Order: sequence, then C-alpha cells, then structure tokens
Amino acid sequence: NPRPPRSHRWTKLPNEAIKINADATVFDSVVGIGIITRDHDGFVLGGRVIFLDDKMDIEWVEAEALRESIMWASNNNVTRAVFEIDFASLVNRFKSRWEDISIFGFQLKEIFGLLESFIDVNIEWVAHSSNRVVDSLCKLTINKRCTFPFNMEYPSDIYGPILADAC
Repeated sequence: NPRPPRSHRWTKLPNEAIKINADATVFDSVVGIGIITRDHDGFVLGGRVIFLDDKMDIEWVEAEALRESIMWASNNNVTRAVFEIDFASLVNRFKSRWEDISIFGFQLKEIFGLLESFIDVNIEWVAHSSNRVVDSLCKLTINKRCTFPFNMEYPSDIYGPILADAC
C-alpha cells in the first residue's frame, strides 16, 4: 500500500540557531551543489551554488555538499547550526561515527573535524521533498554552469523556488 503524502513544513529552531540545507545533483559529468541558510524564523539569510565540471560518485558529491555548507557556516561566523541533508548514509555515519579505514571514511573524518568550531551542531536527515529549494539550486547551477554566493538580496532565478517553498 502506498503511503499517503506527508507535508514537509518548516520546523522552528531554537533562537540563534541557523538551519542549513545542502544538496547535490550529478548530471552526466557535471555536479551542482546547492546550499541555503535560514534563521530560526525561516528567513532566508543566503547560500551558495557551486558548479563542478568533474565526474564524481554521488556519495562523494553529497559529502562535498556537506563540507561546503560547513565552510559557509564557518565563514559567516555561525556557531549554532542544524545541517539538513537528504543522504541518509552520510547522516548515519555522522551519528554513529564508526571507524572507517576507507578513503571515503578518512574524507568524512576531515569534514566532521570542521564542526569542532561550533558551539551547538547537528546533522539531520530530511526527505528529498523537504530539500526542494536546494535541489532547484543544484539544477540551476548545472544549467547555467556557474558558481555564485548569494545573500538576502538573491537573484531572481532563486526567488521563485524560495517563494514556492514558503507557501
């Protein structure tokens, strides 16, 4: 039996916490990464889209999206953050932090090490439908083949998906 569709809505965060959604898309031999940040009231603070002309495995791409979102938070002096990604394997590895002697496990240890500068941090899994905006940003960066940061005064290309997500 199919499950009934669920509504994935914004959940209010504790004061001073920043919610950072990250996602990645692989298309042929190019990669698009999207990051969007919101405050505890759901107000869009900014983000970044990244285009990589590089063929990568989806696991590595999702890890790179997480790394880029952590770097964005560090560069913008965020100390309390909730990182949301729709790649369950990566969230599970963060939560359990088992010993992994693979090259990918080593890369994840480096990424998780970046979190030491935060006062309060969590990485949570969200359903793909809750990451609609960053998914749109990933596709946008692949279509335009560009990388650019944005702040509260974001370009019109980004306005549509953000407005649709707010409704």
